[in-house]
Amino acid sequence: MNVVIFTGGNGNANIIKHLKDIPYVNLSLLINGYDDGLSTGIIRSANQGMLGPSDFRKNFTYIIDDFTESNRNVKRLFEHRLTEDETHDLLNSPAELIAKLVGNQFQLDERADDFIKQYFILGAKQLLDFTKQFAELRGFSVGNIVMGGLFVETKDFNLALRNLTNQFQLTAQLINVSTEDDSKLVAFDADENLLKNEADIVNYQGEKPLKAFYLLPLAALVGLDDSKSYTIAEIEALAKVPSISKEAKLALEEADVIIFGSGTQFSSLLPSYRICQKAILAAPGKKVAIVNNQYDSDIRNISFEQFMDQILREIDPAQTDFFDAILVDRESLIKPKTITPSIIVQRIADANLKHDGQKLWNWICRAIDMQDGVVNIGVHFYGNSLGLVDKHYLPEIERLNADTSRKIRFVLGKETANAAYQLHIDASGKIALFEIDSWIDIVQMTQLDGVIGSRFESRRQLIRSLKHNFVESNRNFAVALATSYFVSFVYFLRFGRIKPDPLSGIYLVKGKYAISYRNISHFLKEVNRIPMVKLASLPIGYRTFKEFNLFAKVGTVLKNLVGLYV
Repeated sequence: MNVVIFTGGNGNANIIKHLKDIPYVNLSLLINGYDDGLSTGIIRSANQGMLGPSDFRKNFTYIIDDFTESNRNVKRLFEHRLTEDETHDLLNSPAELIAKLVGNQFQLDERADDFIKQYFILGAKQLLDFTKQFAELRGFSVGNIVMGGLFVETKDFNLALRNLTNQFQLTAQLINVSTEDDSKLVAFDADENLLKNEADIVNYQGEKPLKAFYLLPLAALVGLDDSKSYTIAEIEALAKVPSISKEAKLALEEADVIIFGSGTQFSSLLPSYRICQKAILAAPGKKVAIVNNQYDSDIRNISFEQFMDQILREIDPAQTDFFDAILVDRESLIKPKTITPSIIVQRIADANLKHDGQKLWNWICRAIDMQDGVVNIGVHFYGNSLGLVDKHYLPEIERLNADTSRKIRFVLGKETANAAYQLHIDASGKIALFEIDSWIDIVQMTQLDGVIGSRFESRRQLIRSLKHNFVESNRNFAVALATSYFVSFVYFLRFGRIKPDPLSGIYLVKGKYAISYRNISHFLKEVNRIPMVKLASLPIGYRTFKEFNLFAKVGTVLKNLVGLYV
């Protein structure tokens, strides 16, 4: 699954750390580099044409694997800020400073050691050629200096990012949203006063959200008259929208899920949406927005409606139903007045009101299967199950669908056409439909393509319970279990996969595959033709009745086994 997250430096740290370790997720982080505050502004000035490295540096520390002591020290070193003594050392000898840091505090393996030292020295030389002011250099992050060195070598910020990610074999991609660009971010506050840099935007102290933002070419920004008050129209006339990078465009084209993350809206996120607007609109993936839990300085006292409107202004104001899901924490300060099917209000934050990565991903996985606020499961009956429909299945479906607290709805007939999942039942016994809820959770969390129901766990429990007089005998169960082992072996010979109960006649599969069902053997052949299909065998509550005909069932099994080969 290809997952793209629009992010800044801090707002999505927990979900990024969670997703980077999930094997089936190919993660891409889309970040803009228009940060120019404090040390970032200095290093951009020292390296003409370089974008702000700080948000990329922070995200690098989230996605680098920390399985080795060297990688853990790389993370700490990248975030380390120079003390007063270390700043003096930088001015005297960058090579001696980085050797001391790596030798005494941040021990690295040979490969990382050579890389960090090379680019720190290169970046420090460029920085010191621009300024030797102690006050400007104190507190500089080591990671920013290293990234400056990568840019000095390549003169291409996007290539510098690729070299960094390749060096440390990252499991996720850091992608700059734009092509090479010297633009600077400016904004207007609620009273239409101009904020001339990103630092002023982040540190804005007004009681109302900012009103507008623009990206100005460096020449246009430098040419502004400090004594003049500019109108929005005047600044808009000078502004431009940088071109989207080919890496960002490709990531959006291939994304299965696009997450519009939380964070500082006017500096970290909204500029990225503006740059990527056309690619976002053309992207086929599911779109999920995460609402901030607290006010940032740029959106103080903002309402939920204003929050979403400002995002849609950058994408398409007319598409009010643009997002497949909008996730809001129950304790968020930015809560909707009315709930629509796409808005999901759940507990997705920890005690400190920071988004919990696992909870967020769980709800994102649920949300991408939802339609009108529920996950629809099309139910189909065949063969021996047809005799159980009116008496057993339809009453249970009616009862379960009447429970409005459930996020799963069973649908029949024509409604199954657009269902997220299709459940095929071709079994002589009765399955517990309410247990499909747990199947859906597992399928969503692990991104399985389908499930084969395994009946024997629950049948053994029934036989040993007080209800044993109403179900099959121990003899029948033993014969059925032995037959199932034999069937599993034959299934393995045919498809190269081990499943404990492959001819159960209970199958759940993602609706997108649109597999036609004729009989059990035909269905299994169709499923196994799907390249790289991921099937799991999961237990399901199941009972066979006293009138169960063992010999008829054995005949059906043999027929289905033959059908796997013809």
